[in-house]
Amino acid sequence: MEGKKIDLNNKTIVVMYMLYFGDMVSITPFLEVLRREAKGSQIVLVIDSRFKESVQYNPNVDELIEVDRHGKDRSLSACWKIGKKIRQMHPDILITLHGTSRTSLMALAMKPGFWTGEPGTRMDSLFMDYPVTIETYNSHAVDKYLRVLSLLGVENLTHHGMRTYTCEEWDRRADEFFAGEGIKEGAKLVGLSVGSSTPEKNWPAENFGKVAEHFARRGMIPVFFGVKSELPLIKKAVQEVKHSYVIAAGKLSMGEFMAAASHCSLFFTNDSGPMYVADSRGVPTIAMFGPSNAKFHHPLGKYSRAISSWDMPMGPEHVNKNIKSGNYVPLDKITVEEVIAAGEEALRNAGC
Repeated sequence: MEGKKIDLNNKTIVVMYMLYFGDMVSITPFLEVLRREAKGSQIVLVIDSRFKESVQYNPNVDELIEVDRHGKDRSLSACWKIGKKIRQMHPDILITLHGTSRTSLMALAMKPGFWTGEPGTRMDSLFMDYPVTIETYNSHAVDKYLRVLSLLGVENLTHHGMRTYTCEEWDRRADEFFAGEGIKEGAKLVGLSVGSSTPEKNWPAENFGKVAEHFARRGMIPVFFGVKSELPLIKKAVQEVKHSYVIAAGKLSMGEFMAAASHCSLFFTNDSGPMYVADSRGVPTIAMFGPSNAKFHHPLGKYSRAISSWDMPMGPEHVNKNIKSGNYVPLDKITVEEVIAAGEEALRNAGC
């Protein structure tokens, strides 16, 4: 697709992206590059209110507009009102990174000076100044968003990887949590997240437990993160752990989890939001993939690694389509020994 160079400097730039926790982390390189290349501009990010903590303290965002997609803002009239509210900011540029009927309605009410990004409906091309195809199926999720900036004339796409940011309060609460669990300062922790949004994306919980026990034997303390609904999986995992461990699932807010993850020397996870968080906090992260494509979503950290149950080809196969068709190799084909070896290698390379 041929690009369209536009001036990003000294503008009010609105970015709409209302996907999930991990997705919000995946656009942080985009935000970093946009901030650097859009000198003097105000950057406004429109997000799903449930995941605001993922970008709440990101220095590359000037203002957040929260949308309660599953509550008071789910109606079309509410979306129109939000768009009209943003119109009062006099947006010069609107970039839609994930188009839906909601984003289309907000954009029409917003009346930006220049509207680009992914169309939300078939009619959008009649109103957009520069519609682009974002889902390319041949690059990492981070790179497909950076490509939008490239199409707008940005040449320098260098970035520091996915990044999340915390605050003093979240850091303090994480410290208090660990202290309350009897974990002394300087203890080496191994983080584990045994769940995900989809059962088919989960490596067997008992395997996570076996991995935890291995690293517990070498002096690390396993910490099981997650949400409260994942406690049954964690219960299966800890049955394999003979040494001391900590269950953090359901006890930390999203922001507090981000702060707590930073205490880990190593992290094991499925393809899920916690994978993006651990990697974004600079923690060597070992992530297991099956129906989802590791080539599109692998962690980017220097010492992180994705382990896939099969060599999935590049292509348009969405995870839900793969699950429905059964066209994938189940995650239980990934062995405990392979995952432990990846963790040991990551620790060696990181000098831990």
